[in-house]
Amino acid sequence: MATITRLHPHQNIRTIASELDAFLVDAEERRGLSANTLASYRCDLLAAGTGITAPIDLITLADIETFLAERNESPSTSNRRVASLRQLFRWAQRQGYRADNPVDLVEAKRDVEKLPRPIKRGDLRALDKAIATTSQPYRLIFTILRETGMRADEVLGLNVDNVMLDRGREGLFVREPKNNRQRIVVLTSDAMPKTLTGLRVWLRSLGLDVPQATPLFCSNRGTRVHYDTLHYHWVALCKAANLVDLVDGEVRHRYTIHQLRHTVASDLIKDYPEQIVSRILGHRDPRSTRRYTEINEDQVRVALGQKKYR
Repeated sequence: MATITRLHPHQNIRTIASELDAFLVDAEERRGLSANTLASYRCDLLAAGTGITAPIDLITLADIETFLAERNESPSTSNRRVASLRQLFRWAQRQGYRADNPVDLVEAKRDVEKLPRPIKRGDLRALDKAIATTSQPYRLIFTILRETGMRADEVLGLNVDNVMLDRGREGLFVREPKNNRQRIVVLTSDAMPKTLTGLRVWLRSLGLDVPQATPLFCSNRGTRVHYDTLHYHWVALCKAANLVDLVDGEVRHRYTIHQLRHTVASDLIKDYPEQIVSRILGHRDPRSTRRYTEINEDQVRVALGQKKYR
């Protein structure tokens, strides 16, 4: 494999390899990412740092595409490496190491399409009851995930000033979503009643003098809630709702946190236009939203007013 190297006139040469640890520390402290996510970033960026040794401010789109092409990996693996590199260069922009993000121009590879996996209705009722009895702040976090379909890292990344509760303009400002597009998650009393009520109560409990840049959800140690902690409470939630299965002699929770997003999306697409659902979920590619329109033959017949074949 050819490594991509260039001479640089400055003495302090910053490369992917040299800045990796600083990036990971920032990702853990500022964004509260899980240990698994951080390990994935480290793996991807170690590979990238070996293949691309040019200074960060001189790395080009061609350099990144060459690195990806030479590895000849599956679409899912290649896309994961692109996502890791995108986050690194976004961090480099914030540090002032370069003005642009070359990874924003990298086109994702299309992988085998996977259908959404919403939570079954009966299980959802049991889950809702368990959420209602969970301690704070996890009760509110899971309520937001359950009603809005936001990604877990988006909710955990919220600060106090990202919450807007003016009457008729309620919403959550998502600063760093997965696809690098900022958006407002609109909150309404019809679709997200528990979220709105919970947020109003939560902000009152934090007090009027709390700094606006304070994480909305903090652990007992006063730091931003990490995904690992949220996952721990999710497992406990599934056990409380009896949503566990015995697989090869091991007890496993039946659903993942991300399946709350699938569930919300599957419900929204029944009542709202695709463009509205796409905006709510923060999808850049309309095909991501269209996955939730998959329906079966019986549903088509009901929609057309026909009876099922006997």
